[in-house]
Amino acid sequence: MMIDSRTADANESDGSLLYAALRAVGALSPHAPAVVGFDGTVTSYRQLVEATDAVAETLCSVAEFGRVVGVAVDDPVTFIAVYFAAAELGMVAVLLDTRSTPEEKARLVAQFDLKVLVFDGAAGSGSVEYEVVGTADAPHEYLPTDFVLHCTSGSTGVPKGIVMSQAAVMARMRAWSREAGLLASDVVLCALPAWHGHGTDILILPSLLSGATVVFTRGALLTGRGLGRMISNHGVTVISGLPVMYQMLVAADGVDSSMLGTLRLAMTASAPIAADTQARFRERFGLPLRQGYGLGEIGMITYDAEGAGNGTIGLPVRDIDWRLEPVDMSDEEPEVFELLVRGPSLARGYYRDPVAQASMFVDGWLRTHDLVAASAAGWFVRGRKSTFINVTGNKVAPIDVETALRKCGGVVDCAVVGIPDGDGGEQIAALIVAAAGGDPETVRRQIGSRLQPFQLPQQYTFVAAIPRTAVGKTDYRATKAIALGAGAAAI
Repeated sequence: MMIDSRTADANESDGSLLYAALRAVGALSPHAPAVVGFDGTVTSYRQLVEATDAVAETLCSVAEFGRVVGVAVDDPVTFIAVYFAAAELGMVAVLLDTRSTPEEKARLVAQFDLKVLVFDGAAGSGSVEYEVVGTADAPHEYLPTDFVLHCTSGSTGVPKGIVMSQAAVMARMRAWSREAGLLASDVVLCALPAWHGHGTDILILPSLLSGATVVFTRGALLTGRGLGRMISNHGVTVISGLPVMYQMLVAADGVDSSMLGTLRLAMTASAPIAADTQARFRERFGLPLRQGYGLGEIGMITYDAEGAGNGTIGLPVRDIDWRLEPVDMSDEEPEVFELLVRGPSLARGYYRDPVAQASMFVDGWLRTHDLVAASAAGWFVRGRKSTFINVTGNKVAPIDVETALRKCGGVVDCAVVGIPDGDGGEQIAALIVAAAGGDPETVRRQIGSRLQPFQLPQQYTFVAAIPRTAVGKTDYRATKAIALGAGAAAI
C-alpha cells in the first residue's frame, strides 16, 4: 500500500507530514524488512520508527541552538532516522557528504547557516552524536515551510544549496512511486550515497513509503561481478544508478543473466547514458535499461516508460508542466529547445544565492538550461546550454562528441570540454581512457567518419581514468583542468 500525503495529513504546514507517512507504513507492516544495511543487518519498519523516535529525542535536546541541522551521517538506518526525525520536529536538514574534509565542512557550516552537526554515534546503527556549530540567535534565511537542503554535485561549478518543503519531497516521492509501480513486495538496491538526491528521492523515500525493502551497498566499492551478486543474493527487483554502474555490469565477466533474474526494472539517471550501453544491457540480460531525466531542483522530469532505449529520456511524467523554447544552433543541427518546467515537486530556490536563483527560477518556472530534441516518440538531451562549445560560430554539444568517441574501437571511456583556442574562440578537447594497446591515430580516423569537421576534437589527452564526483558523475571542472594542463603534451 502506498502511503503519501493523501493518507497522511496533506497540510504543508504540518511539520510531521513525512514522519506521519512512515509511521503509517510501520503500523501496517511492523515486522516487514525496511532496510538491509551495509553489513547485511535487517531493520524492520517497527525498528526503523523506534530509531526515528530515539533520534528525535536527541534532536529535541539541541533545539535550543536552532532548527538548522547539518546531517553528516553514513549508516543508512541512522540517516533515515535523522531525516524523518527532522521532519517530525520541523527542522531543516542540510544533507552533507560524509567524506567532506574539515575545511569543506567549515565552509558548508558558514554557507548554509548550520547550527548543529549530527553524525554517526559510537553506539552503532541508529545512534547519533552532535556538535554545536552555531547559535540560535544568528540570522538565517530559511522559511517556516523549509525542510531539506540538497547540495548540487558541483560537477560543472560551485555547489549550490537547493531548498525544498516536505510537500515538494512528497510530490517527488509520489511521482516516482507511480512511474515505477513500487509495491511492498519490491526489493530496491541503493548503491548511491543517501545524501544524494538520486539516492534519497528515487531510491530511499519512495521505496520506504511504499512498504518495500531497501538494500544498501557502497557503490564506490562495487565491481560489476559484485553488483551481480548483490542483485542475486537479495532478490533485488528494482535498481537505479548512474551510467558507470551499468558500464561495469555489461563489461563484467562471470555475471550470468540468471543473476539478474529477479529484476523487473532497471533505470539510469543523473548523467547521460550511451545508447550502446543500453543495447548491450538488453542483449545480455533480457531487460530494457530505461533512462530517466531530472534535476535536484524539481526531481524526475521525464522517463522512458516504454523502454525504447537508444539514448532517449522518454516523455514528461505526470504532474510536470513543461515549455520548450527554440534555441538557435548551426545550420547543420536539428531543431533543439531549452526546457522549462514546473510542478508541485519544485524546490523554492537556492539558499542565499540570488544570482543563481535569478538564472534558474523565473516566474514560477525552472529554467533548466538543458537543451533537448523533442518528438512524440521521445526526447533526447543535447547538453547544457552553458557547456556547449563555440567552434568558429558553431555550437557543439559535448555529449555528441562523447557518444561518437565511445563508439570508436579501443575507447573505454571519455569526456569532452571546450578550452580556449588562442584566438578568442574555443576548441574541443577530449580526455580518453583507452584499452590496452589503444592507438590514438586509429581513434582519430574512426571519429573522423562519425562527426562533422567542426565537431572533431583538436586535442586528445589519454588518461588512466576520467575524473568523477563522489557519486560517479563526470567531473567536468577537473576534466577541463587536465585538458588545460596538458597543453602541448596532448596528442
